Amino acid sequence: MFVAFLMLSIVLVSCEKDGTESTLKNYNYISLEAPSSKLVSLYPDETGSVDSKVYASMASSVDRTFNLVVDPASTLNASYYTVPASVTIPAGELVGTFTVGITGTNIGNGKKLIVGLEQQEGTDIGINAFTTTPVYEAGSSIPRNYVNVVTTGKITFNIEERCDFNKVAVSITFDNYPEETAWDLRDASMNVVASGGFNAAGDAITGYAALGFADRSTFTSNFCLPDGQYTFTIYDDYGDGMYTSATVSGTYTVKLGDTVLASGGGDFGFLQETTFTLP
Repeated sequence: MFVAFLMLSIVLVSCEKDGTESTLKNYNYISLEAPSSKLVSLYPDETGSVDSKVYASMASSVDRTFNLVVDPASTLNASYYTVPASVTIPAGELVGTFTVGITGTNIGNGKKLIVGLEQQEGTDIGINAFTTTPVYEAGSSIPRNYVNVVTTGKITFNIEERCDFNKVAVSITFDNYPEETAWDLRDASMNVVASGGFNAAGDAITGYAALGFADRSTFTSNFCLPDGQYTFTIYDDYGDGMYTSATVSGTYTVKLGDTVLASGGGDFGFLQETTFTLP
């Protein structure tokens, strides 16, 4: 009787394990690697390449190819990147690799390149992370887990200009007359190292309206400057600074990180200049 009871106990335990073991449905998915963003720092006009991976939840006996698409929300000019049309996960493997080429031209304050996986029938695309919803089925005390996609299958390449010196940011918010505003940045010998709002010769103000900036809009740009002394000067062609009215006034800042190197705005006449030292 003892032996019979022992055998019955083993059978019952085995049945409980087999009948209630949690399983994961909708498991045929692929995803781009996490985290879903990468920082790419490039010198001006430098070309670099970035490898990224795509993962599958299960292996296949044949090669599997998935199309890559560039998201329209990307801000990097198409002339400055190369994205392969597809990525292949080899037979018997769970990982495929693709390479994106990026050139650091006209980066300005930074650009974005967003690459995603194209939806494919029979495959859950774009699961970088997921949660599971427990569902209790009849006769089972342990739930079966159903996948809930919570992120999309996209990678964002955040492209910035690489700076080995001092990364200085210039920001100008115009009044109602951006066509009157110009500025320059000079080194200790008063050589112009950066400027905006002038004609090609640098001897006449053409302003920012001609560059597509609307009233009260903001211009920003970053500059990589060696240590030393600099002078920032902002100009107004009309002679009333960036002042339109008591409620509409332009402003500007020059910053190194969180440190303000120069700032001002309002009615400063024809020009206002500030000298500072880096670092």
